[in-house]
Amino acid sequence: MPDLGYLLLNQAKRLKAAQQRALGVSHITVSQWALLAALSRAGAATAAELATALDMDRPTVSGIVGRLVAKDLLVETPVAGDRRARLLTMTAAGTATFAQCAQLADQTSAAYLAPLTAAQQQTLLTLLTQLEEGHRND
Repeated sequence: MPDLGYLLLNQAKRLKAAQQRALGVSHITVSQWALLAALSRAGAATAAELATALDMDRPTVSGIVGRLVAKDLLVETPVAGDRRARLLTMTAAGTATFAQCAQLADQTSAAYLAPLTAAQQQTLLTLLTQLEEGHRND
């Protein structure tokens, strides 16, 4: 049997590279897109909350936030009672960029999964979702 770990890591690496090429049109990295996606789901969040949600360290998230603020895709608002915390929200440009990137990511994923039948794609999604849910608290 092929090494499951290798296969999963190799396919994740290939899909990430394909996503990066596609998102490059919008001048957004995969990490920046992931942060925008998390913020889109949350509506607003602090960098610490996003770091937890994305399983990234705080300095990495801080750097991503800084680049997105510089691109006018995010705005930071001070949190009352906490001098250091900033509530992050997407600007109108951030929301539009996220929507464009989500469409590019969907197209890239569809092209990547094209070697599989529709039934196989659904099975893969179901199994990966089960693994994600089963290891959510790891």
